[in-house]
Amino acid sequence: MRALAVLALIPLLVACSTARPWGSLAENPPTGTDISGHWTGSWVGAGLFNAVRQENVTFDVTQRGDAGYGRLVLDGATAAESVPWEVRQQGLGGIRVFATVSGSKVKLAHELDDRLFSANLTVMGDQMVGQVQGRGVRLVLARRPQQPQNVAPQAAQAVPQMPPSVPVAAEPVTAQPEPATVALAPQPQESADKPQSEEPTKKPRSEDFVAVPELKAVYFDYDKSVLRPDAVDALASNTTWLKENADTLVLIEGNCDERGTAEYNLALGDRRAKSALDYLEANGIAKDRLSTVSYGKERPACTEATDACMNQNRRADFRIKSR
Repeated sequence: MRALAVLALIPLLVACSTARPWGSLAENPPTGTDISGHWTGSWVGAGLFNAVRQENVTFDVTQRGDAGYGRLVLDGATAAESVPWEVRQQGLGGIRVFATVSGSKVKLAHELDDRLFSANLTVMGDQMVGQVQGRGVRLVLARRPQQPQNVAPQAAQAVPQMPPSVPVAAEPVTAQPEPATVALAPQPQESADKPQSEEPTKKPRSEDFVAVPELKAVYFDYDKSVLRPDAVDALASNTTWLKENADTLVLIEGNCDERGTAEYNLALGDRRAKSALDYLEANGIAKDRLSTVSYGKERPACTEATDACMNQNRRADFRIKSR
C-alpha cells in the first residue's frame, strides 16, 4: 500500500516542480506600448537587377489593447524585387495589416494571411525599426507628433483618419455664399476666407505659365521620386536663377513614362513635382512662389517605345509667370 501511495505522489511532485509561479505571470502584464498614430520613414531593399533602393514608407495604425489594425504603404515598391508581390501590386493604396504588440516588440501580418506579408519590429519611443520576414527589406519608422497635445487617447487614435477628409470637407464649407447675403458684418471675414478656399480648389493653368531655357527639367529613375545627383545639379542652377528673378511664380509639372495605370502615375508625378518643390523651398525660394501639378503619363515628351524615350518622360518641368 505504501508503495502505491508513493507512486501516486510522484506525478504531483513533478507537476509542482515544473508549474509556473504566480509571481512570474504578474511580472508580464499586457503591454503598455502604444503604437497608435501616423508613422513615416523609409524602407531599404533591392530593386530591379538587385540595385539598392531606399524609398518612403508610411504606416497608419489604431491600437486597442495588445492588438492594432492599420495600413502600410511602401512607395516605389512596384520595381522592387525584394518586396513581396502582394505588397507591390497594391501600389500607393498599401496593404491592410494586423499588429500584435508584446512589450517593445511588434509583429505586422497581412490581414488575409501572414504568409503573404509579415514583419517584426522593435519600438524605441517614437521610433520603430525591423525587417520584413523572409526578405532583405528593412523598415525604419518614426511617429509624427500629433498637433493637439492634450487630446484624449480615443481622440488621438482618430487623428490618422482625419487628413484625407480635411481637404475634401474644408473647401466647400468655407466657400458658402450664404453669410454674405444674410449680414454685412461678416463680409470682410468672408472675403478674406474666400481666396483661401478657392486657392486649393483651382489648379494652376499651364497656359498661364511659360517655359524659359534657363530653368532645366529634372529627370528621375523608373518608379522613383528621389532626386538623382544630376537632378540636384539642375535644381541648384534653377534656384540661382529664381533668386535673381524674384518677381516670378513657378509651376512645377510632374510627369511619368507610359508604364503603370493612370491613377498610379498621377500620384507618382505629384511626388516628383513635390520633391523638386521641397528642394527649392529648402534652398531659399519662398513657398508662396511655388505650385505643382501632375500630368502623370498624359504629356510625354517622346512617344517612341524605347528606354531613351521613356527616360525623357520621367521628369519635372518648370514654367514661370510674372507676379
